[in-house]
Amino acid sequence: MTILAWKDTLKKVKELIDKAPTGYVLDYEVQPEKSMKEALITVTGKTFVAKAKISKVTPYEGEKNVLKKKKDKLKTLVMIEKIEEIQDDIVNYEEVSGGSIDKILSFAVLAKKEEAKIEQREPMESKLSSDVKSVLRQLEKDGESLPVKIAERLAEAKKQYKIDGKDFDKLLKATIEKYRETGVDPYEAVGIVGAQSIGEPGTQMTMRTFHFAGVAEMDVTLGLPRLIEIVDARKTPSTPSMTIFMSEKARGDEDRAVALARSIESTTLLDVADIEVNTTESYVLIMLDKQKMIERGLKREEILPKLKKIRMQKTTITEEENEIKLSLDEPSFKKIYQLYENLKTFQVKGLDGIKRAIVKFDQKAKEWIIYTQGSNLAGVLELKDVDFARTKTNDIIEISQVLGVEAAREAIIEESTSTLHNAGLNTDIRHLMLVADMMTFSGVVEAIGRHGISGKKASVLARAAFEITSKHLLNAGLIGEVDRLNGVAENIIVGQPITLGTGAVKLSYRREE
Repeated sequence: MTILAWKDTLKKVKELIDKAPTGYVLDYEVQPEKSMKEALITVTGKTFVAKAKISKVTPYEGEKNVLKKKKDKLKTLVMIEKIEEIQDDIVNYEEVSGGSIDKILSFAVLAKKEEAKIEQREPMESKLSSDVKSVLRQLEKDGESLPVKIAERLAEAKKQYKIDGKDFDKLLKATIEKYRETGVDPYEAVGIVGAQSIGEPGTQMTMRTFHFAGVAEMDVTLGLPRLIEIVDARKTPSTPSMTIFMSEKARGDEDRAVALARSIESTTLLDVADIEVNTTESYVLIMLDKQKMIERGLKREEILPKLKKIRMQKTTITEEENEIKLSLDEPSFKKIYQLYENLKTFQVKGLDGIKRAIVKFDQKAKEWIIYTQGSNLAGVLELKDVDFARTKTNDIIEISQVLGVEAAREAIIEESTSTLHNAGLNTDIRHLMLVADMMTFSGVVEAIGRHGISGKKASVLARAAFEITSKHLLNAGLIGEVDRLNGVAENIIVGQPITLGTGAVKLSYRREE
């Protein structure tokens, strides 16, 4: 038994229930089978909302008085005798049909009913080696504690250099002292120290763009302009780029890397053809360049179906060997120029946003890597032969949209660290982590400016001290805002000690009677 299934809207399902028995036209081809007597309709792609009894499935030939799924590109006519809503939240095919099914014909992704499984994860301690556990036990005995990563390094050193007894106790003591030094004192001005640690070396950075990864044809913004881009949370970087790593099977295969680079590189009609417009006879002539087509890995047969999708009323397409002629049935000077302009930027191959793709061999890793000018993370992650775990883009906002805010936070840390290190500057990663946390703690990536974090400060005086003073003070006066003077800037403005370090402690003298 074969069941036909398709994805639809609730509005169409209700219309079918009201008008059944009726004919219904689908927008994809179905090969009719004798055993096909039932149909299922899904709205979400998982749960069926309606069950129908069908009498006939035939190719659509323009029949009238039938309901249609869409207005155009209709291919299959299904005669529905009876249709009813499924009340229960059922996903299992057998439950719906009441029998076994050989196959289900559908373009929708229909998942079988599965129970959710909750797996109990092993505690971290159980995964630690006996050497690390003994170091942690020794620390606990002395009433001290260190992160597991440091304990692992100590256990490694103990084993490698054969440190025992009093020598290891000395090492442990020195490590604890050093670890305590890295801590932040209560009421320390971490924000100001972080800003100074990034701002001071930032003034020494060069204001220019560099060639990217040794590829002369690619430019990428580095130095101070790149740092400003990151903290301003720009929607698109001035030079978006991607580094695409190949999957394990395809890493050493140059042909596969080149084929992938060709398939993602955005190719417009103007890249592979010359376009001429004839206003008197109202037509546009596309003259395909064979050599350019071969270079871009394109065939004439691939271009024609795409040209038919151009949204232009009453257009006739005629073709010769290397020429395609698009003529308007109703001559119009404005429309033919509009068509000409549309064709110049019309994309025939590749992913949106990726202008160029270059394949390079990494001698260290012994693998082929693709570098792109332009970025389209969502599109690239859907492709075969791509290593999703290592592929990266320098567009932080795109990362937050595709992979979420935690990935964007990691990207901010990595991008700002590499920008500073490329300029030969060494800033402690924790200052950059603080900036990344401030930019992403609200759940979205926000700029550190008047349109982001600084513009949303609770203190009126702190906002006024940053930018557009009069506007902030006027607005605060109109709505009667109160400033509690809890921060740094507002206390400096009014000439009070700031609530940091010794200023955070209030001393009072109680005289004995």
